[in-house]
Amino acid sequence: MINPSSTRKIAIVGAGAAGIICAKTLKAYGLDPVIFEKSRGLGGRLATRRMDGGIAFDHGAQYVTMRTTSFKQVIHAAAEADAAKSWQPKFHSKTLVSDQDWFVGTPTMNAFIKPLAEGIDIRLTTEVKAIARDADAWRVKTDNSGDGERFDMVVSTAPAPQARAFLASEPVVGEMLGEVVIAPCWALMVAFASRLDPGFDAWRSSEGDLAWIARNSSKPGRGGHKECWIAHASPEWSANHLELDRDEVRSMLIDRLASSIGGELPDIEHSAAHRWRYAQTTKPLGKPYISSDDRTLFVGGDWCLGARVECAHESGLALAGALTDALADHGGG
Repeated sequence: MINPSSTRKIAIVGAGAAGIICAKTLKAYGLDPVIFEKSRGLGGRLATRRMDGGIAFDHGAQYVTMRTTSFKQVIHAAAEADAAKSWQPKFHSKTLVSDQDWFVGTPTMNAFIKPLAEGIDIRLTTEVKAIARDADAWRVKTDNSGDGERFDMVVSTAPAPQARAFLASEPVVGEMLGEVVIAPCWALMVAFASRLDPGFDAWRSSEGDLAWIARNSSKPGRGGHKECWIAHASPEWSANHLELDRDEVRSMLIDRLASSIGGELPDIEHSAAHRWRYAQTTKPLGKPYISSDDRTLFVGGDWCLGARVECAHESGLALAGALTDALADHGGG
């Protein structure tokens, strides 16, 4: 059993779904982890950009699906609290049909994650630069911590390539992380002055430069009175144009959006491009986490199991379970 009064210091890198689920589970065991998150908000790619005038874009993950009982419980609880709702878009053809319900956070994609983070010490806008052994502990260095801070155990839920970079002192873990492949994605956000009616709310293609088009304003809780659309470039196009200027990419993707819908676009009120350097896992790890031989370092995330938000949830639970098992084996701290 874990000693509830354990003074073991635990660091978690990343406040996406995996990191928050891991932290919430550890809190239930009486532990008090600290999360380091480089961005200003929670949820990772569960991201929504909101602006004045009712403009909103879910420029990362578009929806979540549920297969496991534990994740269904999370989404159903969020739905009861009006933090998630079913999205039933009009598909562009019979080829885009889902055998599962699609849910979105309301009013933002990360809304169903936020309640899970309550009571957790989360240090936003704090980027981890290096994690290295320091005697029988770990030293976590961030962009504003000088020599860093010592922790007894560390969990990383950052994308595999980022984790590999700041865990450079752990070659065995790094070798396993190097097997994971995560494709980039350029996202286009565009708000029109009048309605765009191509005959669908959601469109997906495995061919061409665009992989996804969606009427963001068709999602529940998004206002709906502004005509807001999202387009995701294909992994191949995104990789080939990864380092281009955002404005250049924005213009190129607007042209491709017009070509894909086969008609002229209405006047544009707002447009922007966002680069997700690590967006969709194309070669997952194949297991829910990695751990060091002494079980004081754990690495996981959605990329362990696939590209769905639920994969992050599964990994987060597994990370917490592995860490608490390690603590119990070592006497609970």
